[in-house]
Amino acid sequence: MMKTLLHLAGLLGLGACTQLGTLPPGGFDLSGEWVLDEQASDAAPDLAAIREREDRQFVRGKPPNAGDSAAFVVQDFPVLAATRLRIEQHEDSMGVQYDGGRYRDVSWGDRTRDLWTVRAGWTEHGLVIRSTRGAIRGEEILALVDGGRRLRIAVSVRAGDEQVYTTRVYRRP
Repeated sequence: MMKTLLHLAGLLGLGACTQLGTLPPGGFDLSGEWVLDEQASDAAPDLAAIREREDRQFVRGKPPNAGDSAAFVVQDFPVLAATRLRIEQHEDSMGVQYDGGRYRDVSWGDRTRDLWTVRAGWTEHGLVIRSTRGAIRGEEILALVDGGRRLRIAVSVRAGDEQVYTTRVYRRP
């Protein structure tokens, strides 16, 4: 777990400092089916534990900010619990179909969609997606590893006092 956190911290620092481009690095194609590699991935966030911590803060007198609860982190960032992805990558965007029927469109550049401000772009290491809504800040870094056979997605989400760091690894079936 510590190795994952150190690796994720390095990725997040890299993503925050790097300019995001609108063209993917050569040969970087996310298109296709991806299946979760459970052995290489962190577990999905424990939503019950997050709710319990937020409830304890409320009881201690810290009022919640409406809409800033981390209890919705999996709803807002479905990759955190997805076991299968189908990605269609295009020149200026990509579509992601998550198991369970959820679909997400991501366009390169800055966009506002459904109360979220999203900045998506490319570095030499992969795709960076930064999402902001109120006090919620999220970053996803998608990197192809093992010669493109695996997709590593490092996710960091801050909502209120909660911070979620997770790395999910997918392989082509």
